Amino acid sequence: MPHTCAETGRNFEDAQRARQSEERFREIQAGCDAGRVPDLRPGDVIYVETELYLSHGADDIEGGLAEVTEVRNDVSAGKATPFVRVGSDPSALHNWRLLAAEQKELRARHGKSWSHPSPDLRPEFNRWD
Repeated sequence: MPHTCAETGRNFEDAQRARQSEERFREIQAGCDAGRVPDLRPGDVIYVETELYLSHGADDIEGGLAEVTEVRNDVSAGKATPFVRVGSDPSALHNWRLLAAEQKELRARHGKSWSHPSPDLRPEFNRWD
């Protein structure tokens, strides 16, 4: 019988893992709420924003909860910056420093909804110009 994380809705094989997921999610969100940029690891869940593209709508992504699949540090604006890749948008790297500052707003907007592809296939939004 699956056990569900009350924060993210993810299912786990045992109650202990579901509670650990809840605890880790709350820890990350509390750190962001306090103005910090918590360290992330693969498997963590964060919020990502909606991405809409005028010239390649086939790549549109609806924002929401997303599982981190990769964490790496790169240089942005002359300083080390953590970037993350998430399962719902594997081709994009997200600046975690910027996303951390937006977690409260994204949490209010998306609640327990998960990020997912939301392609707009109309020709006028897929010109790739």
